[in-house]
Amino acid sequence: MIVNKSMYPIQTSFSVLSKMQARLGELQMQLGTGQKSSTLAGMGRDLPLSLSVRSRLARIEGFNANIETVNLRLDFFDNAMTRFDKIEGEARNSAVPGQYGEGDINMATLPGLSRARFDEIVTLLNSDVAGRYIFGGSVTDRAPLPNESALLDGEGGRAGFRTVVGERKLADAGADGLGRLTTSTTGTTVTLAEDGSHPFGFKLSNLSSTSGAITLGAPSGDPASLSVDFTAQPVAGQTVTMGFTLPDGTETQITLTATTDDPPAAGSFTIGADEAATAANFETALRGRLETEASTTLSAASTYAAAQNFFNGPGEPALRVDGNPATATALRIASPNDTVTWYSGESPAVSAGNLGRLEVERSGDTVTLGETVPVSAAHGFQVTGVSASTANIATGYAGGDPASASVQFTAPPSAGESVTVTLTEPNGTTRTVTLTAVSGKAGPGQFSIGADAGETAANFSKALTDGVMTAAGAAEGNPRQSVTAQVDDATKAAYGVQANESGFLRLMRTMAAMSVETYPSGDPSSRGRFDAMATRQMSEMGEQHNSEKGSIEIVTMELAVARMTSDNSAQRHTNYKAQLDDLLSDVETVSKEDVAMEILALQTRLQASYQTTAMVAQLSLAHYIR
Repeated sequence: MIVNKSMYPIQTSFSVLSKMQARLGELQMQLGTGQKSSTLAGMGRDLPLSLSVRSRLARIEGFNANIETVNLRLDFFDNAMTRFDKIEGEARNSAVPGQYGEGDINMATLPGLSRARFDEIVTLLNSDVAGRYIFGGSVTDRAPLPNESALLDGEGGRAGFRTVVGERKLADAGADGLGRLTTSTTGTTVTLAEDGSHPFGFKLSNLSSTSGAITLGAPSGDPASLSVDFTAQPVAGQTVTMGFTLPDGTETQITLTATTDDPPAAGSFTIGADEAATAANFETALRGRLETEASTTLSAASTYAAAQNFFNGPGEPALRVDGNPATATALRIASPNDTVTWYSGESPAVSAGNLGRLEVERSGDTVTLGETVPVSAAHGFQVTGVSASTANIATGYAGGDPASASVQFTAPPSAGESVTVTLTEPNGTTRTVTLTAVSGKAGPGQFSIGADAGETAANFSKALTDGVMTAAGAAEGNPRQSVTAQVDDATKAAYGVQANESGFLRLMRTMAAMSVETYPSGDPSSRGRFDAMATRQMSEMGEQHNSEKGSIEIVTMELAVARMTSDNSAQRHTNYKAQLDDLLSDVETVSKEDVAMEILALQTRLQASYQTTAMVAQLSLAHYIR
């Protein structure tokens, strides 16, 4: 009998020992690191799941980094918006009509306080976070505003706000200081007329009287005029009231009261020996009141009108007086060399606030949509066409500068007939406003068929105004969308803010207007101007504007929505990450207790295998014979 090593597979035993040693090394690594494998290949069938989970965790880390950045910027916005709201309240309460202070101290200190507030507003709007200007919308590499001095006083030979105010005041007051109105008396009739067709000075709006002895001729014509005819002698105490529209869009009135006093008190006219004498006295009193109103109320309105033209909103070009201010008949669009550019951020060229610089007018059965003067292809819509679905509605288009489209209803249209107006944005984008005739109540994109052509035209005019405003709103866009951050797979936090939104515009315009006005103690118009300016400041800073698009309050609320969006996403990421970490732990880590037990068992098996293999390796015939 032959006994040799072939009866016991030594080589196979060595192979098993080698594998057991390798497994022991792997187990020792797992015990030391707690990880299932130090290489991807060692993950086995768990590799796809591990890679998927790690990819998702990396995306969550990216989202969380975005959220941290968003929250940092929102913290700065929160501080700034809180301060804007306080400035608004402080300004509203800083000047009250009739409260001049001891020795007119309030009048003396208000311009300085207003300029300090203006400077703070400019500083806040030029805030930057790590070199990013947060009030510039999508333009973040440069400050959105020049400094306070440049804005108010100009720079580099270019005009600032103070110069533009001076121009506007001269243009509105006129050479004789009567607010661009003329007076004349012929017999018993006094005529008051605008001195031309232009945007300056008083604009006649209405006329009334408490006296049956006076025949009134209501404002009419272009330029407008009115007449007051004393057909008999009025009774003391009876009045004549004239209404005026001011350059800033507000209204004012002048009331003259008949009296037997001679000379009369301010705001009164003496009843003369006959109707002609009374008319002459009325004209004299009217000129005196016009001069007073021009130096007070009109002056304040001029300052605010200049602010509206200088601190222009989206789609509104900066305007300057064209020609000799005292006799000017038009505004012109200021070039960069004319005035300091107050807002350098990106801004839509069409603004919803003014119908994209279009205006809708109705005359009888005809509605006209026209471009406002001065016309600029760089600002607002251009009217480029009009058409009707049937020949029952007459349309007309007049190109040129300004262009216009007309729609005439010679009779009420049938339901379903429509009119389409074509508008073109400065960037070349074309938008259409289509309005369809309906019986009964009209919805968006519709107009009601009236009882006759005139009523239908009135309904169409309102629908066209709404349609153009909707188109302008779409073209203007949402400033919040100018800056967005991805905070989840399908969620973005929108937190862009532009320095020319309506709330900031109101602050800028009001504080600038209040900064450039002064009230010398020797000027008889100082108190009247102070009252007029204080009234406008209280109105502009009033709570009634809180619900308007772009107001301080609305912007604050929309930023709060962005904060809520990012916070909710962060909470989702926290919860999801915890779940993914648990899943990844199950896939990639091992139980050290189980590994330790397996090591002990493997060590026992290795020891027994080593001993057995060693004994077999020493086996020979001699040993066997023994």
